[in-house]
Amino acid sequence: MRAAIVRRVSTTKEVQENSLKNQKDYFEEYVKARGWDIVEIYTEQESGTKADRKEMKRLIADAKAKKFDVILAKELSRLARNQKLALEIKEIIEKHGIHLITMDGAIDTTTGNTHMFGLFAWLYEQEAQRVSERIKAALETKSKRGEFQGSVPPYGYVVRNGKLYVSDDGTPDIVKRIFLYYLGGKGFDAIARELFEEGVPTPSMVAGKKNATLFWHGSSVRKILENPHYTGDLVQCRQSTISVTNTSRKEKPKTEYIVVRDTHEPIISRELFESVQQLIAFNRKKSLNNPEVCSRPHQNVHLFTGIIFCPDCGSGFHYKRNGACYICGRSDKLGEKACSKHRIREAALVGIIREDLQRLSKLFDDQSLYNMVSAKLGKAKAKLEKELKACTEKMENIKKLKSKALAKYLEEAISKEDYNDFVAAKDAEMQKLLERKEQLEASLSESVDGNTLDKIRGIVANALEFKEINREVINRFIEKIEVAADGTVKLYYRFAGTSKILNELMANAK
Repeated sequence: MRAAIVRRVSTTKEVQENSLKNQKDYFEEYVKARGWDIVEIYTEQESGTKADRKEMKRLIADAKAKKFDVILAKELSRLARNQKLALEIKEIIEKHGIHLITMDGAIDTTTGNTHMFGLFAWLYEQEAQRVSERIKAALETKSKRGEFQGSVPPYGYVVRNGKLYVSDDGTPDIVKRIFLYYLGGKGFDAIARELFEEGVPTPSMVAGKKNATLFWHGSSVRKILENPHYTGDLVQCRQSTISVTNTSRKEKPKTEYIVVRDTHEPIISRELFESVQQLIAFNRKKSLNNPEVCSRPHQNVHLFTGIIFCPDCGSGFHYKRNGACYICGRSDKLGEKACSKHRIREAALVGIIREDLQRLSKLFDDQSLYNMVSAKLGKAKAKLEKELKACTEKMENIKKLKSKALAKYLEEAISKEDYNDFVAAKDAEMQKLLERKEQLEASLSESVDGNTLDKIRGIVANALEFKEINREVINRFIEKIEVAADGTVKLYYRFAGTSKILNELMANAK
């Protein structure tokens, strides 16, 4: 049988790394003893209560595609401490004829042992809930004692033994400047831009985060301005998770905050902090009552809002009303030091899209050219399918050969050394075939044949029936637009294979 292995630990600590290795060694021996093949190993280093886990999503998708026959896990909790997720897994494996075996003996669907599935799922979730509640209670107790519980101290502070101390790296002066700038009339984005242009280290840089950015953002400035810790008070436990199985956070009522006054040296006076909070509230109300004065240029939706992106920095483009054009958002906020100030007029972009659709439609209208490209693309797809079939057959043959070798070894017809050498050679061959199979499957998913070509021709024709390029047309046919610094526009259509078709049509039209 084809086996899928599930390994999970809740943290990335070294002791847990050893646990992952031990789990792998155990499963390999288990599978080897039964003459099965390990086709995939799913490794997770996060809580089993979470449903939104990358590896779990991959496991479920592969189960639906029947890429394996049996799932092996140390215990059900390695798959899920979430009762809903556990029962979802049960339904999926039953529907697709996949077995589940847990090494603790609780569940083995190959023998029909499934009646305890729901009970174990419930028990594991309850255990996780109790652990979560104990952790929360401990954190609340420490908060009431005036101990800082965050993983990263506020910008301008360092934390030692659960207490905040004013940093000596110059960041407290930056905090003071931010408060005074805002009180002086500068907005969040304007402050962010000035700090970036000066090369002031960002909060993520000071915290030493792996994904630290050089760029200040208005949201970072606002977070500092609204943080009461700068007054010398600890205000904690402001949010809570909905449950152990739902990590979405919700804001608590202010009456439930844990506030301990004067726990550390303030950077900002209480009077200055309150003045800033009043100004933020006033500006928010003004923006809501008059959207035209809103300081965020991307809040108003225009024809290409949320669709145009900068290929250099990845930022979305902002619409500039005074020039009826779109400009790189990072450049607009932080200046040309952050990214080149490239832009494009809305009218010009509309013309490019219409011209591209018309060009594609004209090429489709040449029936002889269309037939030639259709046949060429069909042959390319057939070639991929043929190679994939051959690859699959070779893999099945290797499995048969390994089974025969195992039988000979058990019959003592060959030595253990010869058996191990043979299996190692076939495993290496199998790995190469698996990699090639994945490449072929990816190529096939992107391939285009005559049927796909007909569909795309119809889509293009429908697009051109619209009298104007409006938001409906954009949303229906275009996924993304990139505008380079030299003005080059790249269109990404929602229908697959467009670029390949265009290239083939253009090449054969010459």
